[in-house]
Amino acid sequence: MGSPDLSFTLVFLLAILFTFSEAINNRKLLQTPTNYQPAYSPPSSPTYQHPATLPPPTPVYSPPVTPPPPTPAHPPPFAHPPPTPIYSPPPTPVTPPPPPPVNPPPPPPPVNPPPPPPPTPINSPPPPLKANPSPQAFRAFYYTRSPSPPPSSKPWWWLL
Repeated sequence: MGSPDLSFTLVFLLAILFTFSEAINNRKLLQTPTNYQPAYSPPSSPTYQHPATLPPPTPVYSPPVTPPPPTPAHPPPFAHPPPTPIYSPPPTPVTPPPPPPVNPPPPPPPVNPPPPPPPTPINSPPPPLKANPSPQAFRAFYYTRSPSPPPSSKPWWWLL
C-alpha cells in the first residue's frame, strides 16, 4: 500500500459499506411476514369469577349504654365581694375650655402692591427640541469580506 493514512481511509470506507449492506439485508428480512415465528404463544386470558358472598362483618366496638354523669374534680369557688378601696382620689374638677384667641387685625395693604404674575396660557407650545447627534456615529463598525483561503497543494481525496 501507499501510506498508513490511505490504508486507514480504505478500511474505514469498507466498514461503512459493510454496515450499510447489513442494514439493507436486515430490512429485507423484516419486510417478509413469513420469516417471523413467535417464540411462544401467550397464555389464554382467565375468565372472570364473581367474588363469594360473605356475611356482614361483626362490629368491633360497641358504645356504652349510658355514659355516667360528670363528676366535678373540685367544688366551685366561693364568690367573694369586691374589696373596698383604701384610698380614693378626689374627683378631678371640671374646668371650662379656654376662650378662643383674639386675632389681631390684618396689616394694612402696601401702598404700591407688586403687579400679579401674568397668567400662564392653557395651551402653551412645547419647548423647542434640541437636535442630538446619532448615537451610532461614533461607534460605527463595518465588516469587511475576509480573504479566501489559499489553494491547497493536495488533491481533494486527501481529506478522506
